[in-house]
Formats: sequence, structure tokens, C-alpha cells
Amino acid sequence: METRRRIGGLIDFVAERYGRAAEIGIGHFPDVALGLQKRGVNICATDIRPFVHQGLNVFLDDVTTPKLSFYQGIDLLYSMRPPAELVPYIAELAKTIGADAIVKPLSSEYPEGWRLVRRGATTFFIKKGISHPYSSCPSSAVGHPWFDKLTITLLSP
Repeated sequence: METRRRIGGLIDFVAERYGRAAEIGIGHFPDVALGLQKRGVNICATDIRPFVHQGLNVFLDDVTTPKLSFYQGIDLLYSMRPPAELVPYIAELAKTIGADAIVKPLSSEYPEGWRLVRRGATTFFIKKGISHPYSSCPSSAVGHPWFDKLTITLLSP
């Protein structure tokens, strides 16, 4: 299992803000998903191979050609150390379903256009979509300075 120090800040950040999340490309590292599940977050995990991790079902899906029905009602997509070429697909899927996206890439990678967040000893990147708690805002609000400023203020650690 990953050490709490390496993933604890991410788990805390997500659990405080989101009710339903999907991990993209979980592989054999279910620590974040299981930690979020323990904190009451409803988790859906996907990979290009199906697994079962301690009762957490992992569904077969490919983020380059996603099955949108898997992601209904998801507030957040996140991925731990995704290959850099998959980050744009994660961002596009988040935009399509109206969710936020978080990636925790390898330490030497920095996804362009994403905002760096540091929570405790954990760093990760976030890209805001149109999601909870803003799903009730009119679509015309997106892109207005007050809306963007409010989003950034509420996400500050």
C-alpha cells in the first residue's frame, strides 16, 4: 500500500469536496480508491483490465473511448500516475460529463493548463469542470470572472 503521507492529502481533499468519484486506470494500486471509500465517497474504478480489489469492483473501460454510462453522476475523475498521453483524454471525459479532474502524475511531469494543489505532503493537479456544487448554475455563468474566481477561492486548501 502507498504510504499515508504520499496519498493522504489527496484523499482528504477529495473526501471533503466530492461525493462520487471515478479512478481512471486503477491498475494494481487501489489505495486511494479504498481510502476514499472508507471516507464515504462513492467510488467507481476503471482500467483496461477488470480487477476486484478488496471488494472494490474495477470495470473494464478505456479512457480514449470511454463508455459514458459508467460515469453518470460522477463529480470527479482522478488518476494516479497516468501516462502523459492519457491526461488530455481524462480532461476531455471530465468536460463531457461535467466533472472535475485530478491527476497525480510522476513527479517530473506537469500537465499544462492544470492548477497545482498542495495538501499536506501530497501534491496533485486539478482541472475544474462544471460539476458539484455548481451543477445548478446556469451554463451562461461558466467563463464569467465571478464564477471562475469563486471556484478557485473555494478550492484553495
